[in-house]
Amino acid sequence: MVGLGLAANSHFKGYVSHPDAEVVAVCDTDIENAGDFAKEHGIQKIYTDYEAMVQDEEINTVDIATPTFLHVPMTISAAEAGKHIHCEKPFCRSVSEGESACQAVRRSNVKLMVGETYIFIASHMKARELIEAGEIGRPLQIRQRHGPWLRRNRRSDRKPPSNRNWRMSAEKSGGGDYPWIFDHAVHFFATAEYFMQDMKITEVYALTGTCQPAQGQRLHNTYSVPEVDIPIITWKYEDTDCQGVWMRAEGLNGKYDYVHGFSTTIIGECGMIEVLGEGGHNLIWENRQQHLILHRQDRDTHCFRFDQGGDDVWQSDICYYSQGHINQVYHLIDSILNDTKPRYNDEDGVRAVACTLATIQSAQEGRSVSVEEIEPDYTAY
Repeated sequence: MVGLGLAANSHFKGYVSHPDAEVVAVCDTDIENAGDFAKEHGIQKIYTDYEAMVQDEEINTVDIATPTFLHVPMTISAAEAGKHIHCEKPFCRSVSEGESACQAVRRSNVKLMVGETYIFIASHMKARELIEAGEIGRPLQIRQRHGPWLRRNRRSDRKPPSNRNWRMSAEKSGGGDYPWIFDHAVHFFATAEYFMQDMKITEVYALTGTCQPAQGQRLHNTYSVPEVDIPIITWKYEDTDCQGVWMRAEGLNGKYDYVHGFSTTIIGECGMIEVLGEGGHNLIWENRQQHLILHRQDRDTHCFRFDQGGDDVWQSDICYYSQGHINQVYHLIDSILNDTKPRYNDEDGVRAVACTLATIQSAQEGRSVSVEEIEPDYTAY
């Protein structure tokens, strides 16, 4: 495991609980942080040099949870060393950068999975199952809603990473003037295609505004306040009868929404699904908290809950941290053992970045942008 920040604890839970996996080494530029993590979890090997770690013959898989600008070079090094790879999102900062990693993976014939946890959350997987079963007919419209992520007040004996300023760096984050969007929109586009049964998004349009945080808002993660915001994104799919919209209203951009976190409404020919995602809360049916609600024409409404111990980070019953991450880690391990293609791979990761770059270009130019027109070397910075 390289990069021992927020996601590392959830990833570790996946590896340590799988009967056929073991974490044998950790790597971080902060030797104290690496030592604390290793001691806490009984890991014998500690590295501060990533290149030395990937040459360790005892390691056959590398988990990359470092800042975005390191994802591709670390992926290429791991692939060239013959290691399978689990890499956090966003996978890359440009299409060409991502393609260079894809080529290295193909040359070495290793497995690579991008950490797109949104398609491994229990509530989202159930929604996809219901869609595939025809419960709402053909899905035609996706409506995504992003409300406030509220942190849990939990004591941790481990200190946070010493420097998270890269998140607001135009180049290191990859997001230019829109680092928040670049970091998160890959989730939203991946989910939008997942619920549309893998139909691809072809065109996006972004509305812009100024970002004025609500009075006394406690900023989540370590995002300082950018001057610009993208509160609304719309898109079209390959089938032009299908469309989508994402809307953000939270304290960080000076708006209020009583539905917390990420949630999605999937509109079909004869039904509708409402489902909570990361940090989700306040989806109500008949005065009760629900995680997924299935509405069907001329049939009773059916509700679902997925109680998995709550979330390690957010005030939410939806377990993004850690069960969602555990699910995706299990999927990668099983893909390696069974020699199958991971559900969300390097090419999928590049595509989500292309959609996000189209969003940023749309915001910059004030027009709709086709995903295909994103030049391989185009970056947001």
